[in-house]
Amino acid sequence: MIEKDMILPNGKTVEQAEEATRKKIESIYIDCWKKGISVPFFDDKGNTFLANPDGSEDEADLDYETREYTIIQRIAEPGQGRFAYLLEKIK
Repeated sequence: MIEKDMILPNGKTVEQAEEATRKKIESIYIDCWKKGISVPFFDDKGNTFLANPDGSEDEADLDYETREYTIIQRIAEPGQGRFAYLLEKIK
């Protein structure tokens, strides 16, 4: 297991690197949502989901040839998705 206080080659701890990554991911979601764009993400099993600008989530199928999504089902209602807490940062 990796220790959170382990120093990486860039001089930061694992914890600091994880925090910087989290902030960058959050900024990507916020920027996309401000433009009305849903953000795809994947679970450990390779399933595709869309985090929508209203804080909802949909399970989706991605056609890699056409790069189009087909919604399979709603996973979380507006304001209830795992990234919905970011809605407060959009003003």
